Amino acid sequence: MRRVALRASKPSPQGSVCQFCQASTASRLLSSARLSTHVNRPTTDRLALQSPRRSPRVPYYQSLIASRYYASDSLNVAAAIRQIEQKASVIHKSDRTPSNEDLVGVLEECQKLVESLVMLDRDQSPESAKSDGNEVSSLLGMAEKKDTKAAKGAQTAFPTLDPQVADSISKIATELLKDEKVFISPEALEVYTKTQTLLRRAEHFPEIFHLYANKPVPEENSSPIKYHKANPKNVNSAVPAELANMALDVAIAQKNLPLVLAIIDNTFCAPAFHRAKIFRKAGIPLAGLAGAPLACYVLASWAATFQNTMDPSTATGIAFAASLAYVGGTASLGIVAITTANDQMERVVWLPGIPLRHRWLREEERAAMDRVAVAWGFKDPYMRGEETGEEWESLREFIGMRGMILDKTELMPGME
Repeated sequence: MRRVALRASKPSPQGSVCQFCQASTASRLLSSARLSTHVNRPTTDRLALQSPRRSPRVPYYQSLIASRYYASDSLNVAAAIRQIEQKASVIHKSDRTPSNEDLVGVLEECQKLVESLVMLDRDQSPESAKSDGNEVSSLLGMAEKKDTKAAKGAQTAFPTLDPQVADSISKIATELLKDEKVFISPEALEVYTKTQTLLRRAEHFPEIFHLYANKPVPEENSSPIKYHKANPKNVNSAVPAELANMALDVAIAQKNLPLVLAIIDNTFCAPAFHRAKIFRKAGIPLAGLAGAPLACYVLASWAATFQNTMDPSTATGIAFAASLAYVGGTASLGIVAITTANDQMERVVWLPGIPLRHRWLREEERAAMDRVAVAWGFKDPYMRGEETGEEWESLREFIGMRGMILDKTELMPGME
């Protein structure tokens, strides 16, 4: 540290000055001495003392994180991809069925790498930089953001990554699940779907969803590997609705109509999906409905003991018939109310004559078609019905073949 020598000056004759003025004069001399020390420092020291200036687009801390990210060897994207490729090649070259833990572990590494890239991309986006500004402008622009969010659609929900990096990670994950000796478990399908959703790669979703239900199941610890035929109608072969909707969002954002319809066919239209819905959502109500007669008879026998005006067996029969009629009537009204609900329908409705049980079973399919129609058509409700084009006509025909109507005239705005 450079020292500055302060030479004491000889006392000059002064007049009558108060003590306060002398103290202020001494403080000014001390501050000028400190200033001279800063001036004499090297240029690097002066730059170090200056406060970091923010970029007009990217905040300082975000640019610092980005520079450290790309400079760090442990977080190098190319090195991470090579490491994942090596682990995937071990699974491909093995002559045994890989365990579910090993498969999910490789897929989770892909997901973590993609999530880190997505977070970095969002931090460097102009929207993130603008949000770091003053709070008043953010509050004033909140209404404008809400209005433009619907017009932009699902495109703002997905970040933009490097195409080469995205293709490499997508290829690794897809080839893993397409390997004949790999069993696609629900955990592996979930991690794969989330990864491809972040990468915005929906081209392989129909194939992977088809393999999830129809791929032969390899037998564990068998050499050579033995395969068992899969049952595509099994409850466990159904693609969860959450994963199907995630894949559908990506395909809709890409405006790829054949891909969207293929995803719907392999998810919501599959027989396994219908069986899974009956088992998971209608199993308990059906069990309760089947046990209702026995419960009504027990209650009727208990209620018959509280009277002495008629024979107990007669009283039991009357009470049993009354309670069973009440339960049956209430359950029927509830079933009709559930299967005929149409408040959620916007552009696609059921064709008259479709059985109520089919409407309930295929409600997710109709909702998916409704989302597609809303995404492909006009946003203005009063402009709906005037869409033209080959793609729109094919969508209308496809919906009609499924027992649905696109833009029913009496349900459109102004046509009631």
